[in-house]
Amino acid sequence: MRRNKYNARKVMFQGIEFDSKAEFEYYLMLKNDKLVKDIELQPKYTIIEPYEVLCRRCEGKGQVLNPKTLNFNKCRQCKGTGNKTKQGAVYTADFKVTYVDGQEKIIDIKGGPVSKDFTLRRKLFEIQTGKELTVIKKTKQGWVTK
Repeated sequence: MRRNKYNARKVMFQGIEFDSKAEFEYYLMLKNDKLVKDIELQPKYTIIEPYEVLCRRCEGKGQVLNPKTLNFNKCRQCKGTGNKTKQGAVYTADFKVTYVDGQEKIIDIKGGPVSKDFTLRRKLFEIQTGKELTVIKKTKQGWVTK
């Protein structure tokens, strides 16, 4: 089993790879819950759309001065457009759970410490989707919703 940067062990179960033992255990709990209609693993959500910025090399002109020939050449970084497209950001939750009554929950399992950017990613996810992210942490006393 491999470990990730948070020292969590990957777990394989019925051909599905889980990022941690806590995520695997919560999945088993969901599978055995009679109120759960469907479980989607690792759903992805765009939290920042791709966007354009002015090219810093040519300052939006699309061409740069060649110091050897003193001619203007097409900017290689922006391919002569003057703008560069940045890729944006995607948030991947652990589960999207649909219950028999039609209610949906987006769930993120935390077995240990959260990353520094998690709070920001959570807020961006909630702004973009209009849904609250349910964060569940495994403790010695059991599962705690944060």
